[in-house]
Amino acid sequence: MAIPSHEARAFRDTVGAFATGVTVVTTALGGAPQGMTLNSFTSVSLDPLLVLVSLAHGTRTLDGVRDSGKMAVNVLHRRQQDTALAFAQRGADFPTDHAMLDPHGFYSVRHALAIMRCTIFDIVTAGDHDLVIGEVVHFESSPGEPLIFHRGAFGGLDEDALVPRGRVIGISDGEGWM
Repeated sequence: MAIPSHEARAFRDTVGAFATGVTVVTTALGGAPQGMTLNSFTSVSLDPLLVLVSLAHGTRTLDGVRDSGKMAVNVLHRRQQDTALAFAQRGADFPTDHAMLDPHGFYSVRHALAIMRCTIFDIVTAGDHDLVIGEVVHFESSPGEPLIFHRGAFGGLDEDALVPRGRVIGISDGEGWM
């Protein structure tokens, strides 16, 4: 049952109160690169290493994930707003100036803050999206700040946050957080 457009907009505004990082999911469909910007990403498990993204039905990226059996989740750097916008254009050609086929055989975003290369572990239908669970087979990260999405706008980390930049706020010793 479809909800009225004003209610859908109100719901989007409500969930937009939750600040998230920005990712680009990349894959291939029939060998052709596909990708899309999204903020519906979470880690799921450490054993095995699993992550989850939510992809809308009818997207080339979801079709590519099903076709290729793999995807890369690229966490964008604070300065990559143009990359986020390039991959957010529905129906546009793959922005090859922002991504490339890497030595691991995955399409990855140039200068991403982090990249998780995954084989598809499971796909679960949930409403008008599919929850795609990927098993991470290779990952890398670099220093820098993430691109943040909040209430429909891009931003970054607040300069006057309570914890000074570069300071560790918790260390896992295997027994819990200290």
